[in-house]
Amino acid sequence: NCAGLYADRVAGMIGDTSFKIGARKGEYILLDRESGGFASRTLFAAPSAAGKGVLVSPTVDGNLLLGPTSSETEDRGDNSNTREGLDFVLERARALCPGIPSHTVITSFCGVRAYSDRHDFIIEQSRADKRFLNVAGIESPGLTSAPAIAAYAAETVVGELGNVKRRFGFEGTRKPFSFFKDMGVGEKNELIRREPDFGKIICRCEEVTLGEILFECGRNPVPKTVDGIKRRVRAGMGRCQGGFCQPSVVDVLRERLGVPYEEITKSGGGSYMFTGRTK
Repeated sequence: NCAGLYADRVAGMIGDTSFKIGARKGEYILLDRESGGFASRTLFAAPSAAGKGVLVSPTVDGNLLLGPTSSETEDRGDNSNTREGLDFVLERARALCPGIPSHTVITSFCGVRAYSDRHDFIIEQSRADKRFLNVAGIESPGLTSAPAIAAYAAETVVGELGNVKRRFGFEGTRKPFSFFKDMGVGEKNELIRREPDFGKIICRCEEVTLGEILFECGRNPVPKTVDGIKRRVRAGMGRCQGGFCQPSVVDVLRERLGVPYEEITKSGGGSYMFTGRTK
């Protein structure tokens, strides 16, 4: 049971009420690459009981990321931004790094993270049924801890099941993805010669090609939303935030999924992008 914000509800399905999950919102601001030079390292303020506070973080792609806030919310699905939250992010970021410009903001977003009423990692066999393993309330440094948590959970499950044999033919890695823009001129020309779709730029900001998008559409799990494509190949993550490439990405998804334009969503659920045809 590693259901994050809903781990307590999933545990409750088998009668385990040993912990409760709370939700904490974190709002972020992303600056354009032209502001990436304002910080060369991640800057932290002194942490508080609510977390690490607002950070100023250079990203691997040269942007500058500011945030997050930390505010309690009763709505576990509330990932909306607020004017107050974004103003607070800018204020605290400028205290760490004076002069950070707000005119280079290209997007803002919000995530909701889980914490437990125990205020510690919960990694244990359920008190209701030891065959049910809870992995919940994983606060910071949860990302750093994830590989060790996974190994411990696997060992616990294997120990409980008993007579389990290792499947030696299992391939546990995915082939690394090479971004077209990072290739040398010779590599690019050779790839375009073999596969012409790599010579068609779809996202100008991030130099993402049609070939890259089609390649990801053929990998499992298949991306089914515009944000799914964005997270795989960065189409739409640049300065214009999809203003140029989004229609082309939608067109690829429509063709690959075999659905009409009206059924394409930004991020699943009810995030439809079209209401109908105009002509």
